[in-house]
Amino acid sequence: MFKKILLVTAAAGLLSACADQWNVDAVQKLPVTGGDFNKTLHQEYVKLAASEKAQGDWRDAAYFLRRAEAAARGEKVLPQATAERELAADKAAELSKARIDLLSALDAGGREKAPVMAAKAQTAGFDCWMEQQEEGHQPEDIAACKKAFDTNLTDVKKALEKKPEPVAEAKQQVFVVYFKTGASVLDPNAASVLQAAADAYKKTPAVTVVIAGHTDTAGADTANILLSQKRAERVADQLVKLGIKAESMALEAYGEQQLAVPTKDGVTELKNRRVEIKFRSAK
Repeated sequence: MFKKILLVTAAAGLLSACADQWNVDAVQKLPVTGGDFNKTLHQEYVKLAASEKAQGDWRDAAYFLRRAEAAARGEKVLPQATAERELAADKAAELSKARIDLLSALDAGGREKAPVMAAKAQTAGFDCWMEQQEEGHQPEDIAACKKAFDTNLTDVKKALEKKPEPVAEAKQQVFVVYFKTGASVLDPNAASVLQAAADAYKKTPAVTVVIAGHTDTAGADTANILLSQKRAERVADQLVKLGIKAESMALEAYGEQQLAVPTKDGVTELKNRRVEIKFRSAK
């Protein structure tokens, strides 16, 4: 009748690590290999064993301790198979369906995405439900284990459905170099800006360095496009010298199309005569 001890021992090699197969305290103190899922399995199986021992159910106490030991060793401990329990046909069918549902959630990533709830769905939920259902004389305990199973499995499924929160991008750093009217030559003030840009790039090298040249509205449109291009090229040349690879750069030239300070045509404005250096995620 009580075949679960032989089955679990043969299937998973769950041999006692303790001299006394009912030594709850010794198993509780075992170091646990693995993450939160295995740690919770270990803790919850120890609790089940202690409860069964207190009630004089020595076989189930030993059974749950073997499972706790296996979890502590980092082994993959699955929900108990329904064939290991003597169950009425209708209860076996219900529990078989529940086990398939639980395994589906575990294999879909439940152990990783909701490790504590997944472990409790297996231990305080399913395996407890199986044990109580086999005994069949404590309906309140059966209902409590089933509720623990349903509640924790529902939470695991919610965790699996939840989409990861978008990672907030770091505040965009913009490094700006300014130019004299009609010029593309870098002045001494540009050195510190370009060095700061190069230093920032070294901290996050997996980005594209966007170098965008601009002009004010003084001069002809076509000439300003060419001037903004020259400014971007000068900045790019200097950044290469500072350690940024040319293949990581994307040069853009806007002329007077994107003014930092809106002005009428023919107006000289320092803040518009610029090259902006930005980083964007590399694709």
